[in-house]
Amino acid sequence: MRSFKFAILAIALLFTASAIARAQTTYDFTGLAPSTTVTSEPGVTSDLQGGPNPSSTPATTSTLWPCCGLSNSSTGNYPTSTILDMAFTSPVDDVSFTFDNFGFSGSFYTAYEGLTVVDSGVIGGVDSGDFGLVTVSGSDITDLQLNNDTGGASSWEFGVGELTYTPEATTPEPSSLLLFGTGILGMAGMLRRKMLAR
Repeated sequence: MRSFKFAILAIALLFTASAIARAQTTYDFTGLAPSTTVTSEPGVTSDLQGGPNPSSTPATTSTLWPCCGLSNSSTGNYPTSTILDMAFTSPVDDVSFTFDNFGFSGSFYTAYEGLTVVDSGVIGGVDSGDFGLVTVSGSDITDLQLNNDTGGASSWEFGVGELTYTPEATTPEPSSLLLFGTGILGMAGMLRRKMLAR
């Protein structure tokens, strides 16, 4: 009976560890000082792509409102880049972000799983000075690109207030599961022998 209880406890601990690994992560960029560069946070790396600003590391805005989040500029000022790219170190689900286009219309996002587009959409209805919530559909997202839709022809700054996502639980390899199962059986056998010896 004890060995059965021990096995149930071990399985419960395994599922608990899996649940902890899937805890939702949120980065709030609005609390950072203006012009703070943001290379990477645990689990996500950000960079800028496309002109007129050359590709580089993004910074928090310094010109638009006192706390405007992560921008598509390397200085927090003009000129800007076309794309703010956020690459995840492992696939994620439940992606959302808050966005302020500072009055510019036409910004859009594209979410990828590798090279495959998972979801995309226009970011509209966000008034200057207000962050609007954008929810991304799909799972297994490895990359999120936010685009100011100028095609590199002109600068237009935007800001990301918060980025939220859930890391996917890593699936144990079959060999790890076999080793885990063998260990549980071995411990159960030892407990059984101990109980029979009494």
